[in-house]
Amino acid sequence: MSDRKQPNLSSPRALRRLSRLFIVLLLPLLFISSAIRLEMNSLGLYERGFEKFEISTSSHLDNAQLSEIAQRLIGYFNSTYDSPQMLVTSEDGTEFALYHDYELVHLADVKTLFELNSTVQSILLLFIVVLVLAAFSGHNPGWKREITKSLKLGATLSLLSLLLASILFAADFSWMFVGFHLVAFNNSFWLLDPNRDYLVILFPLGFWEDMFLLAGILTAAFATAALAIPRILHHITHQDGSQSMAIER
Repeated sequence: MSDRKQPNLSSPRALRRLSRLFIVLLLPLLFISSAIRLEMNSLGLYERGFEKFEISTSSHLDNAQLSEIAQRLIGYFNSTYDSPQMLVTSEDGTEFALYHDYELVHLADVKTLFELNSTVQSILLLFIVVLVLAAFSGHNPGWKREITKSLKLGATLSLLSLLLASILFAADFSWMFVGFHLVAFNNSFWLLDPNRDYLVILFPLGFWEDMFLLAGILTAAFATAALAIPRILHHITHQDGSQSMAIER
């Protein structure tokens, strides 16, 4: 039998190292899930896309209806509405249901992914914020250093991952977009006809290219902010400590 001692995972030092590893690996996921959640709920982004790609012309729906469609989708993704389906009126006065049945199936699949993203984002945000605040509100300089290093490493990993993803998407966005759908969905309901399926008429490929680009910009912004957070927290805690010492004197 070996006399080598097994690491004690319940020791403070082991827990600090474990928390550092979690932050490094999970920070990129927090950033991208936060970006997706912001985009999902941004009515302005939908409306900007409708205007940029002249969706009113291609869909024969006026801007007021397009805005209502976007609001309905956001409400559906947040479970305010049971269905994204709605009646719309074309330029010639014809009233019709916006989506086909298979489009509704695909939107239900998309909603499931958005719900999973929002759940993961909330859990990660709470976990990381609690760890960071616990480290910087305590009196253990070793833990502060561990958390500071983990934030820097996590932010760096996020930027490197973003760089790699940017290269892949810039090389062939269409291929990457199709690949994403093949991985994310276990059916073919995402294969839509741009001549008759309003889901793809409303949201053409260029719209999603812009959304992916914005998600990358937001992720880079979050990573940059993470690099500055330790310095800000250190300044705040150091200032509070100096004030406490002054009061005691």
